[in-house]
Amino acid sequence: MASTAEGRRLTEAHRQAQQDVRDDFLAEFLALWALLDTARLDDTGPGWVRAVARLIVAYRLLSAEIATQYFWEFRAAEAPDTVARPRIPGGITDTTSRPPSAPPPAGPSTGRPPRTASVPPRSRAARIRQAERELDRALRGSGVRWDVDESAFELPERRATIEIPDIDWSETDRKIEVDLNIAGPIGQKSKIGKGRRPEEARDVSLVEATGTATRHVLTGGRQSLLTLVQGDMQAIGWVRVTDGDPCYFCAMLASRGPVYKKGSFAASDPRFTGPGTVKVHDHCACTLEAVYSRNTLWPGRAQEFHRLWREHIYRRYSGAEARRQWRRIYTELQREGRLSA
Repeated sequence: MASTAEGRRLTEAHRQAQQDVRDDFLAEFLALWALLDTARLDDTGPGWVRAVARLIVAYRLLSAEIATQYFWEFRAAEAPDTVARPRIPGGITDTTSRPPSAPPPAGPSTGRPPRTASVPPRSRAARIRQAERELDRALRGSGVRWDVDESAFELPERRATIEIPDIDWSETDRKIEVDLNIAGPIGQKSKIGKGRRPEEARDVSLVEATGTATRHVLTGGRQSLLTLVQGDMQAIGWVRVTDGDPCYFCAMLASRGPVYKKGSFAASDPRFTGPGTVKVHDHCACTLEAVYSRNTLWPGRAQEFHRLWREHIYRRYSGAEARRQWRRIYTELQREGRLSA
């Protein structure tokens, strides 16, 4: 919902950058997938989970750094003349907690952008050696033999480390291991137990595992943006930014425009049901854009989805029935190619 051409360019560039993070992660994930032996799931599953979890955490950090850099560039373009006030309990501005000579901390509450520290980019060979060492640690004692596909370790070069929001990922890290076990070894065993051929069970589990893994990777960027926007008193909220061909549910959420202030990316729900607010599902590539004015353009295809909702759903259906009808109509238009590209 940027009001400037630069803001709109930054949002689209950020969306593409996060997709690049996902694609680069998947290249390495697929190299690790070969380590999960369907015939020896109990033996190879724990090592595979540990190796993939480490990979997710590394790429989650990269996603967070890219999102943080985008936030500050976007804020400079959209709200260049504002100085944000800190949000603290009680709704007052604290001006006495730091010595007068101390610089304010980085963050939207102070209007000061984060520090950047130049660091030498890691060479491709160094990345491969590090990956090999981590795989050795993860699989030691499992009896699994493996070879590294060096072409899978083409990480994007980075010249700076961004001061990202301080987020406690401990609970999320535990959830990563649970989700990987369910999608990987446990999922395959369950499918085989229900009569599926091992090859079919493995293929289905691969799709499920890539979905849950990439969701956790991109949570780094989404949660960092959420934290920054919520701490920015100048931001009036945010709007959902979808990829070029979103699912019916993400399109519905984007059609609402700049209504989000709390909880929009706080929970994930692959089934789009149950408690919580707006969802982030497996394979979801959505991100968000800060809103500083309501009189600006909506990002991506949000206006198209908004018109579609008003044409087919608004004042005709409500609640669960509105969602069912939206899914039916959107999916039909999507299948027939009648939605804008």
